[in-house]
Amino acid sequence: MVGFYKIKCNWSKDFVKNNISKIEKNYSLYPNRNKWNCDCHSIHDYEKDVEKINYDFLRDEYTKIANQICKDQKYHLSDIWYNYYKKQQFQEPHTHEGGSGFTAVHYLIYDPKVHSKTEFTNKEITPPDVEEGDLLIFPCWWEHFVKENNSEKPRLTVAFTITIDKI
Repeated sequence: MVGFYKIKCNWSKDFVKNNISKIEKNYSLYPNRNKWNCDCHSIHDYEKDVEKINYDFLRDEYTKIANQICKDQKYHLSDIWYNYYKKQQFQEPHTHEGGSGFTAVHYLIYDPKVHSKTEFTNKEITPPDVEEGDLLIFPCWWEHFVKENNSEKPRLTVAFTITIDKI
């Protein structure tokens, strides 16, 4: 795969409904928690001092998708994390771990009328239009970022990396 792979996850709305109270509670404790140079609320599946969203469900669903994309290649999924952006929050330009694999961004709360989609520092890379519920997958070495959220509506994504294992 070179370029973009996009799939609609029809279970997205139910997942948000079942987990948003935990996300909001975590946000109230740590509105700007992340390991990067940005302003967003980000919680990884390995963090123990917060309420856990249903990462097991996510890992199962994302593994099914990775199986389709990777076919016969051996791979592994990284940790899984969510990014929750309220007004004026953003994500700086970055790439994901590993040189051989894919970055995945799942748009769980996303309104294309008020939220920006994932942008790329290479202006020759034009991301496809995305809607709430879409999972967008692209090469992990493509540097990407999220512009500041200028809306009162929060923006929620889940991200992870699919790393192709070297034989």
